[in-house]
Amino acid sequence: MSKDRTERPTGSSQAQDLLADTLSRLWNKSRSEAGHAARWAREKLTLRQLRGDRDRMYQKLGKETRHLHEAGEIAHPGVARGVERIRDLERKIADLEDQMRAVGLEPEADHGPGS
Repeated sequence: MSKDRTERPTGSSQAQDLLADTLSRLWNKSRSEAGHAARWAREKLTLRQLRGDRDRMYQKLGKETRHLHEAGEIAHPGVARGVERIRDLERKIADLEDQMRAVGLEPEADHGPGS
């Protein structure tokens, strides 16, 4: 009987060591994966912010180009077509807003680049 008691702690100790090693590996792997996920999330956020900054610059550049065209400082057929398309869209927006007001609806505020 004492022989069985002596062998069990050894087997139990090996099982505990194996469990501790497995848990340690899982912990280290999960920390590594969490770090990777955090880096990926930061990079994704940075990319989204950079793209937003770029898009705002395109809007600003477009607005400046329109003003330069209207002031006669630049002349290009593509710019002229773009400016005319914007004017057409602005007329349609104004007409629809007038129609909405005529039936008692208040159009939502325009926060676009042309406003």
